[in-house]
Order: sequence, then structure tokens, then C-alpha cells
Amino acid sequence: VTMKNTWEFWNAHKRQFSAFVAYDAGGCTTPVCKDIYHQYGFVVGCQVQPLSVAMYLGRHQTNWQCRAGEDACRAPIWYALPGPCPAKGLPNGEIDPDSTTVDVNKYKTPECTKRMPGGLCPKGIDKPTGAPDCTYTYEDAGEILLDDLVGIDDYNDFWNVSYTRCAKQKAVGELPEETECRHNKEYDVKTDKGTGTDFWNGKLDKEKCTERLEKARKLFKEKFPEFPEHLEEPPCEFDMYYDGEFKWNVNHSHAPHSEWWAQRMEG
Repeated sequence: VTMKNTWEFWNAHKRQFSAFVAYDAGGCTTPVCKDIYHQYGFVVGCQVQPLSVAMYLGRHQTNWQCRAGEDACRAPIWYALPGPCPAKGLPNGEIDPDSTTVDVNKYKTPECTKRMPGGLCPKGIDKPTGAPDCTYTYEDAGEILLDDLVGIDDYNDFWNVSYTRCAKQKAVGELPEETECRHNKEYDVKTDKGTGTDFWNGKLDKEKCTERLEKARKLFKEKFPEFPEHLEEPPCEFDMYYDGEFKWNVNHSHAPHSEWWAQRMEG
């Protein structure tokens, strides 16, 4: 991903990143989404994650809100890349987490998409310009599967079949009576361990988290040797939104011309 937020945002904050906003099923669910995008265009946001969630540390500094040398300076980050028509996602009743065919764009009308195109640059533009509708581009670098990373050859067997097979084998004497048949589970929050795999054990163990990250990087490099194994994470340096700033006059100094600023005011 390559990003360049708008001058309108920079002129107000002197920061590269805006605040993180939540997207659920194609819709932005953070209450100030509309205010942010109306004031600054479709800016990319970030949020530093507390290390109490997990100890996945970056190789480089990712966070300014820390003391030099602290683990918090390399805390994990997630980013918000605004898509088209963020005001209209799927309603809760139509969200199916197990489906691979859900269309999150189902309720995004052409009019909505025109007025709120999101930050992904139009086709033919290789690098973001910082216009309100061109704040990021991306290149598909491939993907790795969690099953391959964890070492689960057959997830259906791991999750659904293994316990039943064990119980049947025990019942007919193919396994000793003292055999304990257990339901496999990748990870249990209460025990901080998995059953049938130990890959995710210790989410607050810095060494284990680093080992998992290195395995993911190694697997990616094996599958896609033409790409770098690692890219430096840009620091998340957003500060805060100021009282009343969404009512300030928009400062277009140094910004590329865009027709979007006029159409955003329509209706």
C-alpha cells in the first residue's frame, strides 16, 4: 500500500495519518466518519494497539507515544483505508461470517459512490496524489493461508472429524481406554493455549509472538520470492481531533485541484 493523505488534513494537523475509524461489512461505523471525510477527504487512518492485546512488535518504531527503548515504541498498528460509499454497509441481519459470497457493496448506490468515492485512486493512477479521492493505491502481492502457517493440513478434519474419530476408535477398542478424546481448537482465550496445535500459545509472550511473525514472513518469501520479505511500518503519529475543527474553514493550500470538494456539498 502507498498512501498520501490530503493537504487539507496536513494543513490542520501536520500529521501523515488521520485517526483510525472502524469499518464493518463495508460501512464505516465510527460516529465521526462523515465529519472526517467531509472536512478532509478520504484520509487514511491508523491506531496503535495496546500490548495487552498481544506482543507482536514491529522491527522498526511504529509509535511516537512512548519512551525511547520501550516495547510500546514498536507496538502493532492497524490502518483504515476508506472505501466507496462508507455510509452504506450491510445491515447486521445480512452479515454471515461463514460465507464467502457476501456482497458488502449491495447497498452502495451509484449516486452514493459518486459523492463518496473513497480514497482508492482511480484506475490508471499508480501513485496517490493527495486528492480527496486519491489517498492510497495498492499492489496485490499475494497471500499466505493460516492453515499453511499453523500446519493444519485438513481443517475440517482438525475441527469437525478428529474428536468423533477418536471416540469411535476408543469405543471399539482401537485406542486404550485411558485415551482422552479432545475437541481441537486453535486457541482458547481463557487458557491462552490451543488444543491439537500449540502455534498460538502465549499471545503475551514476546518471543513466541516474534517467532510467529518470522514464520509468516518466511512463508510469504517462500511463496513470493520476487517480493521483499518485509516492508518498514510507517509510524502512527496521529494526535487528536480538536474541539470544533469540523466546522473550521477548509485550508486548500498546496492541494491539487479536485472537483470533489464542490460535489460533496450538494444535497
